Amino acid sequence: MSTRRRIWVQTLDETQREAAKPAFTTRRVPHDAMRTIIGGAIRPRTGDLVLARIARLGHHRHIEEPNGRRAVLHLGDEIIVTYGDRYATDQFESRVPSTLKRTQLVASGGIASQVITRSQAVRTATEIVPVGLVGDDRGRPLNVMDFALDPVLVDRTPPRTIAVIGTAMNSGKTTTIHYLVHGLSRAGIRVGATKVTGTGSGNDYWCMLDAGAHRMLDFTDVGMSSTYLQPMDLLERKFGELLDHLTDSGSMVNFVEVADGIYQSETSRLLDCPVFHAKIDVVIFAAPDAMGAAAGVSHLRSLGHNVVAVSGLVTRSPLAIRETADATGLPVLGLQELSTPALSADLLGLSGLLRPGAARIEDTILTSTAAKKAVRMPSDEVTPLGSRLAPKRVLALNAHVMRQRGA
Repeated sequence: MSTRRRIWVQTLDETQREAAKPAFTTRRVPHDAMRTIIGGAIRPRTGDLVLARIARLGHHRHIEEPNGRRAVLHLGDEIIVTYGDRYATDQFESRVPSTLKRTQLVASGGIASQVITRSQAVRTATEIVPVGLVGDDRGRPLNVMDFALDPVLVDRTPPRTIAVIGTAMNSGKTTTIHYLVHGLSRAGIRVGATKVTGTGSGNDYWCMLDAGAHRMLDFTDVGMSSTYLQPMDLLERKFGELLDHLTDSGSMVNFVEVADGIYQSETSRLLDCPVFHAKIDVVIFAAPDAMGAAAGVSHLRSLGHNVVAVSGLVTRSPLAIRETADATGLPVLGLQELSTPALSADLLGLSGLLRPGAARIEDTILTSTAAKKAVRMPSDEVTPLGSRLAPKRVLALNAHVMRQRGA
């Protein structure tokens, strides 16, 4: 005997809607658009909004709200999040479930998903029970793609664009961009920043604005709650749209964070695609140690990328800095160096953007006359923008890094 399957729709009570805690991933969806609840035999899609109830607290005990607040979660709380796949080597691998069954909250930014694997470094995921998909006044499921920024036609030459890539998640990519944005913005440069892949996270978004970014956007602004398992043509198109929006805003330089590590599926394909090569001028690589830095820099160079510096967790150790500089032949930049405009601007080909009279690197970070002579080059030997720095300048820059750390 067959059982008839059906989909039901009911009005979302305004009191219930206002009491629910919305997640960062839903920030572009107006509350007034959330009018119905849809349940029954319906298959959720990535990006669909869902009203869910906390059934058991696990790893995520807070939710990042659209305004940046981290709201504490309690048993029985109702939340409004989005479905999405997740790839996080330090936390969870998960997939959008095929039904509105009990599932998990796999990211504090607001991702509902079915856990496939879990890192032993974290607790089991917080369990949630979907009440139903959130729909409009006609009972159609709301999806974050419906509220994406419209593409823009840019009528100016794109500014210099720098990508920050790393060995894996939590290698120091976001922190690298944060300090670069802070230093350059304080020097009067309008900095655009974007995160083009990953899982929706309010922390990555708000910290760039706190650092002084002229404009910050991420993939949730162009309609994706998560980029994991999304088609490559879509990722390439949205990558271009994000940069177009930054350029259209009047940014003088754009920074691009690519999530996870260089061997993650979407990241590896994006790094090797013509669109990425065409839009990225230089790369900074974030790594936790010298081996990771050397391997990553070598791999990126084999793909044709111009890597100009190393940063990340490796800079916590003076000895690791020396190892990395020796292994890569590149400047290894810690937080102080990243936030020093004269240094970062020269490395990244942005010196022309500094205010008139701003000091050059040699006059800013090198104190001895001998050191200045070691790195200052005749005008006809000045390193072209985007090319590798001369070995003497590399050594001088890293000597400065070591002095700053008391080595």
